[in-house]
Amino acid sequence: MPTDKRVRDYCLQKNLDLILIGIIVAGYSYHGVDAVDDNTTTDVHHEDTESQAEVAVHAVFFPWFAQLVGIAVYYVLSRYARAIPFTAMMFLIGLAIGVGVEVRTTDGVDSVVDESVSTWMRIPGELLLLIFLPGLLYVDSYSIDVHLFLKSFSQLFVFAFPMVLAGTALTALVAYYILPYEWSFDLCMTFGAILSATDPVAVSVLMNELGAPPRLRMHISGESLLNDGSAYVFFTIFRARFLYELVPDVGRNIGWGEGFALFFRLSLGGMCIGLAFGIGAVLMLYMLKYRLSGEDSVAQVVLTISVAYLTYFSSELAECSGIIGVLFLGLTVKAFGENLINNTHLMTHFWEITEMLLNTLLFTLAGCVFGGMLVDSDKTSAVNEQIFEARDWGTLFLLFILLLAIRFFLIFAFYPLISVIGIGTSWQEAMFMSYSGLRGAVGLALALSLFSEVYEITPDTVYRDFAAKVFFLTGGIAMLTLIINAPTCGPLLKKLGLVTPTDSRLKIISKYRLRMVQYSLTEYVSLLADERFCDLDFTVVREHVPFLRDITYEQLKAAVKRHKEQTPPCSYKHPNLANVLPYMNGSAVDDENVEGEARNVNKSRDSSSGIRSRRTSLIQFPRLPSVRHLMRASARGSIFDLRKSTETKMEANEERLIFIKALRAAYHLLIERGEVESRGFLPYSLFSSLDYAQDKAARGQPLADWEALCVASNSLASHVKMVLLRVKRIFRLRAITINEFHTELEHFGMLFLVQELLAFIKAHEIAEKAFKDLSQGDGRDELTLAENVVLQESVDQVLLAEQALDEFDEKEVQQIKSHYACHIILSKAAAYYETLSRQGLMSEREAGEILEEMESHILHTKECQDSSHAGEMSDRHKLEMVPDDDWSPLHLSSSNAKSVTENMKEDADEV
Repeated sequence: MPTDKRVRDYCLQKNLDLILIGIIVAGYSYHGVDAVDDNTTTDVHHEDTESQAEVAVHAVFFPWFAQLVGIAVYYVLSRYARAIPFTAMMFLIGLAIGVGVEVRTTDGVDSVVDESVSTWMRIPGELLLLIFLPGLLYVDSYSIDVHLFLKSFSQLFVFAFPMVLAGTALTALVAYYILPYEWSFDLCMTFGAILSATDPVAVSVLMNELGAPPRLRMHISGESLLNDGSAYVFFTIFRARFLYELVPDVGRNIGWGEGFALFFRLSLGGMCIGLAFGIGAVLMLYMLKYRLSGEDSVAQVVLTISVAYLTYFSSELAECSGIIGVLFLGLTVKAFGENLINNTHLMTHFWEITEMLLNTLLFTLAGCVFGGMLVDSDKTSAVNEQIFEARDWGTLFLLFILLLAIRFFLIFAFYPLISVIGIGTSWQEAMFMSYSGLRGAVGLALALSLFSEVYEITPDTVYRDFAAKVFFLTGGIAMLTLIINAPTCGPLLKKLGLVTPTDSRLKIISKYRLRMVQYSLTEYVSLLADERFCDLDFTVVREHVPFLRDITYEQLKAAVKRHKEQTPPCSYKHPNLANVLPYMNGSAVDDENVEGEARNVNKSRDSSSGIRSRRTSLIQFPRLPSVRHLMRASARGSIFDLRKSTETKMEANEERLIFIKALRAAYHLLIERGEVESRGFLPYSLFSSLDYAQDKAARGQPLADWEALCVASNSLASHVKMVLLRVKRIFRLRAITINEFHTELEHFGMLFLVQELLAFIKAHEIAEKAFKDLSQGDGRDELTLAENVVLQESVDQVLLAEQALDEFDEKEVQQIKSHYACHIILSKAAAYYETLSRQGLMSEREAGEILEEMESHILHTKECQDSSHAGEMSDRHKLEMVPDDDWSPLHLSSSNAKSVTENMKEDADEV
């Protein structure tokens, strides 16, 4: 792979948010460049330029600091407080930051952090809208179901235009006659337009999790989608009239006739511009049609974010609605371009990242401005004397109640119409829509824009205080809806019966579970056919995989049959059922006899070197053979002598590098299968060994990934894990003794190394097969000398790994492998449900509950150190429970059954 492509792929996978930096840098440039007085000297000009550049550099700190805080907040809320909305918490944190910055600035303390936050708080209103709205609006419009959107368009039109205009007017009347601020009617209408924009982010996530009806989801998301556009149109009209009161040269005195004309120009003009850019984007998506080309996929992603921001900018430049332009752009791309996207996962993940970045920054910034407004006497001289009065806070709560009443009134006033047009609606859905009208991103952005613009164009403290009150009330309403309405929407959905599963739905979920049990049982049988796991202890599986606890003989027989049908005849191997069949007759076994046998087994194992009973004074993991010993072992003579041919030696070097790539692909395959975790020190050690082996192979040395794996296993990773294990215990607030700590550390060491060895051996098996298939793809039956050398080196590496595995106690290895197999089965069962959820066959709530249960079982399996489990039989008892006739129906050959029986008898004699 070329270097430039590797760099692009790395940036694509790890740093998608870097594209947003370009937008932010443009914002800094827009804000930081001011006109310089012609009378200033060159030195002063130079100093001002340096000062502006320094401020712009410091401004980079705040957005990424906000993202780090957001990650920490997300972690805490997702684990311990799911009912609290993420955006509400970020708003409160931003409020604290804003208060702190303004207090420090008032005291004369000025740091880089203060400068960074202050720079963002002073960004012009138009630039704020340009930074946040295009990305957020494109995500909303692209995520919508176009088919349902078109079917329900008549209803959504009623929601978006007549209802928004009525809501704007009613809110303006409340502000004009009830709020004690003596605002002009134009400012009241502007305020009403700001609060007319609904934000369904928190409710949409909740409805997806609970599995709300698609019609209800469309009503809420589609209403918000068009509400944003119509509210912005009304905001533009009445903001111009309000600014005309302040500075006639800035605003416009728009009459009723001009207002209607402006409304149609903003809305229809924005729609046409959005459609034009959307058609152009679809054509470009069609031209970037190389699905196997990573560059084309990246170009498609860049195209979507570019046209989103250019559509908004072009619409505003043409004095049309940028919001409506972006909405119709997203709908056009969704309707006609979705099937032209090469990598849908890449596109989806990119916009998910962008949405989180923008929402996190927007709500944090809004909180900062809100907090700064409370203490900044320079910007809002009267605020310090008024905001903290009980009257203002009481006004906020009164406004919250009145807005909720207006929302209910509007929904049910239009209910006779919306219930018979489009896709219809029910009174339960109307009730929920009335309660779930949250305020959020768009309203905050508009209020921020007005606040910044008023502060910029007039020094009049009265109008500044008006703008401050508007932002204070808007931010307060957004916060109250997020912390009151959003958490209570879930219980309301259930109370209204909108997410109650029907009997038919429960039957479908039950069928999914039965299918998962069959799938997991088949995977278990396939593991028993694998030489690595042929001696699994079924009592361990029964303990840690609950849905396999009560399997019957007939289910096992069917699973063996499915395994045989799904496996190619050339690679089929009989599963070893010696440790499973005795438990199929468990119902006929005397419980006391089983418990007695289990006690005997426990006693014998406790007297030996059981995992849990082992004690050591060394805080070290069991170590693999030393590197020096391995180097001597791997340096033994080979049956192939490459010194006679330089050309063959060079060919072997190339084949060796190809084999290492095959090994890397094999490890990735094991991760996809769930046999190796995708995170942690196990994949770190495995892939690090390949990096080391690749370096040696590039210098012409033999394959040495086993040597590298030993180095990685005995390196810093082990000691880091030791520290993490201790930290985990500290967080759980459970005191442990030194001996217990040593035991747990040794248990982890053995668990880690055995899993590492099993993965190493299996990966080499997969890589050897792939290497042979690739080498013989040209029709050759025989391998070249160089290819045989590489395969022989791989065999040598596997032999060293098997020797290391043989050094461990057989019973301990069996227990570790059994727990490891449980982890694999649970991971594959979880992947089964994830696939159903991804395909839309299960809701996020239905799959989420099951996945949480799976995660709990996986965690319990990892931490289990028991050497015996309930109901365990001795080997002699197993022989008594399984007659010889029971092997044949399960497709075990007589020789295999005989060898299994003999091994069990030998083990029984030893006991």
